[in-house]
Amino acid sequence: MTLALAACQKLGGVAGAGDNTPNLAVGETVAGEITSSSRLNYNDGSRHQAYKITLKDGEAVSLELGGSLSGQIAVFDGQTMLAHASSSNSDGEGEASPNAVSLAFRAPKDGSYVVAVNSASSDSFGPFKLKSAKVVPYDGKPLGAESQAIDWLMGEKQEYKLKVDKAGLYSITMESSAFDAFLRLNGRNVELEDDDNGGNLNARIRTYLEPGEYTIGASSVNNNTGSFKLSVALTPTPNGLVNRDGTALTIGQTAQSMMDSRGRRTFVLNLDAPKQVQFDAIADGFDSVLHVTGPGTDAEDDDGGNGTNARLNLSLRAGRYIVAVTSLGSQQGVFELETTDMDGDGTSPDSNHKDAAEEATAAAAEAVAAPTDSTN
Repeated sequence: MTLALAACQKLGGVAGAGDNTPNLAVGETVAGEITSSSRLNYNDGSRHQAYKITLKDGEAVSLELGGSLSGQIAVFDGQTMLAHASSSNSDGEGEASPNAVSLAFRAPKDGSYVVAVNSASSDSFGPFKLKSAKVVPYDGKPLGAESQAIDWLMGEKQEYKLKVDKAGLYSITMESSAFDAFLRLNGRNVELEDDDNGGNLNARIRTYLEPGEYTIGASSVNNNTGSFKLSVALTPTPNGLVNRDGTALTIGQTAQSMMDSRGRRTFVLNLDAPKQVQFDAIADGFDSVLHVTGPGTDAEDDDGGNGTNARLNLSLRAGRYIVAVTSLGSQQGVFELETTDMDGDGTSPDSNHKDAAEEATAAAAEAVAAPTDSTN
């Protein structure tokens, strides 16, 4: 941010450079190089190359800086900076190329603007390619189940309408290679947000939605701009989504449920005979905790499963058990509760007896095949 703001001082003379500033046409890619002969930025000794681009009022343009140069892009209208972007990986996070820079902006009026390629420091030199392209903004139609929009983030936040016709479990994902995505969802008593649950630096919100209209807020954590994809998917819930306490669990089946306002949901498991049972609370967007109580049992787990999911593997007597799933921090969200009969695998008593019988048969066969001692 310091480098970007300093660009206002760096480019004071460039904005009025006139005819000796090369032109950049929309849709064109230009190649250049920052060397020790490039124009000097007196405040820190770095260098820059400027281009002039002519746009119409409201026209949107994307800029991408590639190459070995460690740099940044800044766009000026006279002495006013309209937009800026630095290397995607300048903060040491993410998986983008350390020198990749992308930016999108919209012209506030007809006229010429200055696009400046700045080196990141006084010892940053190298070749670069600057690509410009026209941005066709999202058409503004509401999103729905199994729909997607490819758009450019132009400012701090952009909003999209989501129309839900059928109640169900929805996944809203925002993916971008240009910035750290951040999602918000509001409407019908729903207020959720997410940063990195979509993998890498992508965002995803997974929740149960009733029919109605919602607002999706798309933004960037690191204030960069660029292209992104917004997608909405509906996940079938064949057994229905559990939204009340006391629902009976069936071993071998998965219960899909959502937290109450306290970040908690309870189930009941009835066993007619002793059994080894594994419980898995698989949550998307929050840290799940399992608590099982019943005859001779009071067990709890936080992160025994994959990631921050909870898991308990318990030897249970016959009787009635209460299985509670909670979220750390009383967070809201959807989860799946799996109950698995661990006596149904190779460790069951029947299989142990079978293995023992097979071992005894094999031992007898070996004894018969062994040669006898003729001296006895």
